Amino acid sequence: MLEILQDIRARLRANEYKNEEHVRLSLVARIVAASGWNIWDPTEVYTEFKATEKEDNTRVDVALFAKNFEADTIFIECKGHGRIGDDLAKVERQLRDYNRNHSALFTIITDGQQWRFYYSLTSGEFAQKLFAKVDLVVDNRVQFKSSLGCF
Repeated sequence: MLEILQDIRARLRANEYKNEEHVRLSLVARIVAASGWNIWDPTEVYTEFKATEKEDNTRVDVALFAKNFEADTIFIECKGHGRIGDDLAKVERQLRDYNRNHSALFTIITDGQQWRFYYSLTSGEFAQKLFAKVDLVVDNRVQFKSSLGCF
């Protein structure tokens, strides 16, 4: 995992991730796979998951399901590199809405460099559910291990 994170860090510094799809496929999928998830099994790693049945255009970028498809879910919302701060409150509302009908245990917002981890099942405003932040370029590897361990 450390080698993957070092490679990702170098690519982030070189500004190689040009859009949201680069972040999702070339970065998030690598970390998810290295964390033990089978990215080729759509019942385990479900891209464009429709968490809100009544809304056609809202889909979670990546949903991780731990063998039972209902409990222990992780939602990951991807943004283009450097775009996480564009309208964080709006993205947090979007993720709150995703969790309205199908609650994930954890929810993550990332632009590849910045990772924000939320414990979705606690009460209160969604922004208050934030329990960890990681910057893959700035933070050291000890922080990587403790924060990314929730995968």
